Amino acid sequence: MKRFSLIALLLSYILILAFLTYYPKFTKQGSEATISYDVAGYYLYLPAIFIYHDVHHLAFQEAMNEKYKYTPGAYQGVLLPNGNYTMKYPIGASILYAPWFFIAHTWANVAGLNADGFSKPYQIMLSLGCLFYAFLGLWVLRKILLRYFSETATGLTILALVFATNYLNYSAIDNAMTHNLVFTVFTCVIWFTIKYYENPKIKFAIILGILCGLAALIRPTDILIILIPLLWGVKQTGDIKSRILFLLRQRKQTIMFILMVALVGSIQLLYWKITTGHFLFYSYEEQGFDWSTPHFKDGLFSYKKGWWLYTPFMAFIVPGFVFLYKQHKQLFWGILLFTLMNIYIVFSWSIWWYGGSLGQRSMVESYALLCFPIAAFFSALIKSKKIIVIPVSLILLFTAYYNIVLTIQAHNKQSILDAENTNRTYFWLTFCRLSIDKDIKRFLDTDEIYRGNATNPKPLYFNDIENDTLHIDTTAKLGGKKSLFVNKTNQDTQPYAVPLPPEGTKWLRVSGDFITPGITWDFWKMPQYMITFKQDDIIIKSKFVRIHRIMESNIKKHIIYDVKIPSKAFNHIEVSMWNAGGTTTTYMDNLQVDILE
Repeated sequence: MKRFSLIALLLSYILILAFLTYYPKFTKQGSEATISYDVAGYYLYLPAIFIYHDVHHLAFQEAMNEKYKYTPGAYQGVLLPNGNYTMKYPIGASILYAPWFFIAHTWANVAGLNADGFSKPYQIMLSLGCLFYAFLGLWVLRKILLRYFSETATGLTILALVFATNYLNYSAIDNAMTHNLVFTVFTCVIWFTIKYYENPKIKFAIILGILCGLAALIRPTDILIILIPLLWGVKQTGDIKSRILFLLRQRKQTIMFILMVALVGSIQLLYWKITTGHFLFYSYEEQGFDWSTPHFKDGLFSYKKGWWLYTPFMAFIVPGFVFLYKQHKQLFWGILLFTLMNIYIVFSWSIWWYGGSLGQRSMVESYALLCFPIAAFFSALIKSKKIIVIPVSLILLFTAYYNIVLTIQAHNKQSILDAENTNRTYFWLTFCRLSIDKDIKRFLDTDEIYRGNATNPKPLYFNDIENDTLHIDTTAKLGGKKSLFVNKTNQDTQPYAVPLPPEGTKWLRVSGDFITPGITWDFWKMPQYMITFKQDDIIIKSKFVRIHRIMESNIKKHIIYDVKIPSKAFNHIEVSMWNAGGTTTTYMDNLQVDILE
């Protein structure tokens, strides 16, 4: 179909705009704003240099974070022995943010708004600027794919990328994250690589050097993209010698390419020298790579953040590479080598789940290259028999539906998708659901689910706190005159001993009544209601629920969860509550443990 790829591109733009309006981060506050968490860390170079003129101490951060609450803690930087701070994240993203920052700064000054680097003009312009980069990346991708594939295969690839992968989230909602930026840089690297080998002019070599240097300046591991200009068009090992000889003959272009990569990279080295006194500095502190034990299994299949579990469409790259080898062997080896090395690097990172994200966000930029095996797959599918096309098409449609549901789950009011804590139980209880009972969130902490008949539990332990004298409160009114409480200064209740259940008991149900005047939204500081099985002083098993997950402020909540009796011997059971370092007050009453048949 003529112009099908253009129609696909426009439909993709529409979907991206739809999700931008569904969850416009530039209208949000605190840690949900455009400039928050990691984005704030990448962005801080701009206000530090151009507004506050403070790259050594970052003293403005404390006041700005107190005002806008864009990240927990005051500083997004590394404290140096001399008392100075240096940025944790590299400077590259700020270079791409810069045009939009300057527009926002001019707007804020002219309109008499807060020209502090974090007010609405900056939030809006950063989101819109990164939307521009997303549109640019898709436009360049279409131009590239049309050089090797049909209109239909190109259009289907673009539709699949936007509708069926987490690229949608990182182009529409979390588009100020670096993955959207590097995706577009990668597409430009591919485009100018093609242009260079068609006509090896020095201007293309310079542009390629700048782009490869910029990719590394945004995310240092993305220097791997240099494999593309080096290996593009190499069909077999014998071609490598010819490629080396070609680059030596084009020595001016080769030297300029290397100089541009080094020149762009030196921006980071210069910053480190200014702030730390050294040209080289490792700013990620305790985080690093597990080179000898990469997390392939977890990275691909884990319920926590498995790439092919949360973006199953990308499993089609496996047959896609087979078809790419058959259709365009000159593209196969460079892209395959990049993909294998990139997967190794991405899943060797010690925090292989990469914090809060939708799926494996660190794979998103590589989709610019993975679109080639995907396009090859679609080219083969188009020519296949209906007996193959129909079921495969249904699977592809499901991956698109599933991805859209996940994107909604990540940003709807219930925040169904938990970016870091999902387990098997919670995953399947929320699978493809757009709304859930809030109580289901208890399974983010305890993945044990009792499937039997719980209509007639047998009481094992009950405590209404009326006879307690330690850490009690008489105002909460949870059913009697007294309640337990935890707060900033009283972090723990005493442990309450539970009688041992009869031999053969397999499940217990733990419950209690709770109320709080204010919910703690920081997951790490949510109070925990715990049951612990011990053999003397040795903990055999412990389970808990972060009760603020399923509570609302000033509303009494009866919370239950089930726990399987451990098979290992134990001689003591206790229940308690811990405030986990939180500062809010939570009241607790009517502790109960029942036996489930």
